[in-house]
Amino acid sequence: MRKNYFIHLLKSIPLLPIIYFQGKKIKKEIQFLPEAKEPEGSVNINCAKTLKVLFIGESSFAGVGSDFHKNSFAGHFSNELSSVFHCNIDWKIYAKTGYNVGKVHQRIVPKIVETDCDLLVVGIGANDSFEFTQPKKWLENIQFLIDSLRKKFPETPISFAQLPTIEAFPALTKEMQYVLGNHKDLLAQYLYSQTLKNENIYFPTNKVDIQEWMKLLNDDQTIADFFSDGIHPSELTYKMWAQESVQFLLDSKIKLL
Repeated sequence: MRKNYFIHLLKSIPLLPIIYFQGKKIKKEIQFLPEAKEPEGSVNINCAKTLKVLFIGESSFAGVGSDFHKNSFAGHFSNELSSVFHCNIDWKIYAKTGYNVGKVHQRIVPKIVETDCDLLVVGIGANDSFEFTQPKKWLENIQFLIDSLRKKFPETPISFAQLPTIEAFPALTKEMQYVLGNHKDLLAQYLYSQTLKNENIYFPTNKVDIQEWMKLLNDDQTIADFFSDGIHPSELTYKMWAQESVQFLLDSKIKLL
């Protein structure tokens, strides 16, 4: 992977000054959306078993692009998990817009008040991609995050969600999609390698395939329908992303009950 990173740098460095100024322009033009409301909820299907699920991460897990969290990733994930595993779900979100993985483990994890839960779901990667975080620092912070969660929940499975589809963000220029999308893919490779060094941790090797999702759209829908502001997910994306994430856990034969 070091070779891949070196090649990535060689291809990216000439474009960095360009995307720097493009990024400043986009920041001025983009509509900043608020985080979703009501970060706690439940799914009750009158079962004897109830699973407690915590969602931890950055803006996508903070529900930016959705009105209420029941319509964002956490809500759709919990509904799908309840349907697949035939159980009630109590869910809660700890997430903040603009946080990279370092800030997540430093500022969010200490605020978790729960002493037990059945599943931890982590959504990170966009801000580290935007910040062009070096793989070494990324790996260090990933392990810090895992270790801090393990101290609170020694036996709880941890599932990392697929990293966001930066290469398809409509609000970004082609140069930004190329450089930042490739950097995101590289960070995903490093994340997967780090999860293999830890037990009871799950991360899908395949990334979100927007082209496959496009095939499921209605005739009057376009790729823009996957994004609320050109960067953050729409409620449609939250639903499809959550369904894929639960299916991955089912395929991985995760033990939750």
